[in-house]
Amino acid sequence: MLPIESIEALRDSGLEAVVAPLYGGALPYHNFAHALSTLRSADRIIVRCAEEGIEVRTLVVYYALLFHDAGYHQAHDLLGFASKEAYSAHLARLTLSARGIGTGIIDAVEHSILATHREARCLSVEDAVVRMADLAGIGADYAVFLANTVALWDEVALLYGRRAGWSEWCSRTREVLAPYLAERISLTREFRQGESNGFFARAEENLRRLGAEPAPAR
Repeated sequence: MLPIESIEALRDSGLEAVVAPLYGGALPYHNFAHALSTLRSADRIIVRCAEEGIEVRTLVVYYALLFHDAGYHQAHDLLGFASKEAYSAHLARLTLSARGIGTGIIDAVEHSILATHREARCLSVEDAVVRMADLAGIGADYAVFLANTVALWDEVALLYGRRAGWSEWCSRTREVLAPYLAERISLTREFRQGESNGFFARAEENLRRLGAEPAPAR
């Protein structure tokens, strides 16, 4: 088993105080609490990586997850960015550069943030850890998955001024998640396709149960 460098040991309260305002506090899902939740998920993944002899640059993962949805509430296209992920990566680069973080680390952080885009592919272990930590709620207990799905339903209604019907939202959720669930992730056993009770099996079961879920009262 490799030595474990945890995210918790690297956390920088000063940096987090700077990053928190970059998130839209009014958003039901893509808020700073979500970013902090992904840090906890990443720490669990990093432990499994160490157990299976996979080296992870924990600092890259920490910075990438801390910033990965920064600025989500802003209109990225009007700011000249191709995606929300690209804008978040830009905010990370600006903030980390101002704090004297090395270019090599920042480049890796930027790439790992871009790897959270649903059409992206992971090219490093850090990309994969960041992507799967961001997606952890999809393969979590059904109650957590359902709460996240409802929060995203509320968030889209807030951002676009129109609430999709519940059955439409459930169908859209499966469509949006399809590229994530089709990817072959080279990480720990839990994230290998076909693994019994692994991440992908749990995610598919959650989606199956969602299809029969009655519409929440709103």
